[in-house]
Amino acid sequence: MDIEQSWNNALDAVITWLPRFVAFLAILLIGWLVAKALRKLVDVILERVGFDRAVERGGVRRALAQSKYDASGLIATLVYYAVLLLALQMAFGVFGPNPVSDLLSDIVAWLPQAIVAVVIVVVATAVASALGDLVGGALSGLSYGRLVARSCRSSSSPSV
Repeated sequence: MDIEQSWNNALDAVITWLPRFVAFLAILLIGWLVAKALRKLVDVILERVGFDRAVERGGVRRALAQSKYDASGLIATLVYYAVLLLALQMAFGVFGPNPVSDLLSDIVAWLPQAIVAVVIVVVATAVASALGDLVGGALSGLSYGRLVARSCRSSSSPSV
């Protein structure tokens, strides 16, 4: 093999790879812009419908008190990262089958399970808060009523 043939092979490889790389960057850029827009949209919609107030009444406020997010901001951030993961999966798919695409596909396939888990935690916390209020009201005349109500709330709600 001569040097000219090697140079032509290298040039062909770059010419073949360059459009894929440009498509990769374009998909990432579009995905990032869509993720940012959806994060703002979800945050605004959830704040307008009073999601934060509903979550506070449900008792999740204590779990979120230690984080820098409010409930709607947390959901909006989760949407942002989910869209980014989808964009990364599509972007790496441009290069054909590879281990990174496989890993991202597995993570994206796991996302619905994570969302269901978050919903279960929120519902369980709301139920625990309601149960604590119910028990507290029913046992308010007893000396240990507040203690039992508090233990209902704390044993059923998550501590983050």
